[in-house]
Amino acid sequence: MKWILVLSVLMILASTQTAVAFFYSGNDLVNFMRDYEAGMPGRTNYHSRDLSAAMNAATYMGYVLGVCEGTPYMHNFPDGVASGQILAVVSKYLKNHPEKWDEPAVGLVVEALQEAFPLKRPDR
Repeated sequence: MKWILVLSVLMILASTQTAVAFFYSGNDLVNFMRDYEAGMPGRTNYHSRDLSAAMNAATYMGYVLGVCEGTPYMHNFPDGVASGQILAVVSKYLKNHPEKWDEPAVGLVVEALQEAFPLKRPDR
């Protein structure tokens, strides 16, 4: 009798289709990054930028740092690492991998952070 219940549950689960959609792609993140970098002090007159560009810059900062905060177990950050360093690491990774811009942004941020701040393997 149990196997009928298990089989029924499996059939129901198999019949439902789950779509996994990501909110931002790498292309979106690159556009946000460009506005973030254009607005950095010393590069342009930050105050003359339009609201859309400022929102994009804030989205870049918030998204990258949010992924960083949400995945601390996937990276090994040295003491004193600054948010500006993390943003620069992700920017550099995006610029060096345009072939990946069609991938989900979250994966690109994680890959960039893992490349720059890999986990230390325990001594065996």
